[in-house]
Amino acid sequence: MSRFWQILFTILVLWFVSYAASSFSKTDFREKIAVIPIQGAIVGQSSVGFTTASTVQSSTIVQFIKEAQADDSVKGILLEINSPGGTVVASKEIVQAVKNSEKPVVAYIREIGTSGAYWVASASDHIVADELSLTGSIGVISTFLEFSRLMEDYGVTYEGLKTGKYKDVGSPFRQMTDEERTLLLGKMQTIHKVFVADVAHNRGLDEQQVASLANGIYYLGIEAVDLGLIDEVGSRDLALNRTKELANIEDAVEVEFKQTSYLGDILGKLSAYSFYHIGLGIGKSLQMISLEEKNRPFVL
Repeated sequence: MSRFWQILFTILVLWFVSYAASSFSKTDFREKIAVIPIQGAIVGQSSVGFTTASTVQSSTIVQFIKEAQADDSVKGILLEINSPGGTVVASKEIVQAVKNSEKPVVAYIREIGTSGAYWVASASDHIVADELSLTGSIGVISTFLEFSRLMEDYGVTYEGLKTGKYKDVGSPFRQMTDEERTLLLGKMQTIHKVFVADVAHNRGLDEQQVASLANGIYYLGIEAVDLGLIDEVGSRDLALNRTKELANIEDAVEVEFKQTSYLGDILGKLSAYSFYHIGLGIGKSLQMISLEEKNRPFVL
């Protein structure tokens, strides 16, 4: 029996040494650049209702940035942006995560990086964009469908029981009053001022200068570089090289952080995509993301 345990112990030791050696050989000690894609509309949470086919959750991007920050082998972060923007708070959450990063962050705008997505880019240490990409579009919009007259044509009435005067502001079942319109516009102006002030601070620009550009229009990359909204036009390779330069490294392995798609997410997106295109026959305003059938301010 004693010899049996001796042999077993020897086998276990050999197995452990072999396993440790194998794991050590597979360990990549090279320096890394974390590549984090921001593709699609930026939202706080997924929605299966009327929404665009492609969305990205702010919590996912924030978590990716934190993971890259915690990994000592990651020396820099490259944000691959291809997004029209998104909801105000969701965009702001990513902006703050970028600011909190102690590692250099470079934003690369491939095709579109506007509104909330541009806000995120502005918080990075360096922005590279394709010369024909769409950037900027600094502004706030809030849209909804209103079909009270259609209801009247079919003899349908709306009764809104509420305990607060403005509880049903933005309801599609009645027209908005001038007072309500002024009230909501005032809130959007407040968001707009915060947006403009933060972009000016991030880019080291005069606030009045940014305010003059914040008319909602987008700028091509070749225009944005002259306006100070981006640092230079170029390719993804250039953006990657800039990330390495800021991280003070010559070579690095790219590590891409991707969202994991589950079956429920895929089915939800397919459903949303179908409803979205059906809605295009009703009105373009369905391009905005509807949350809980309530009107929300968007940075889009």
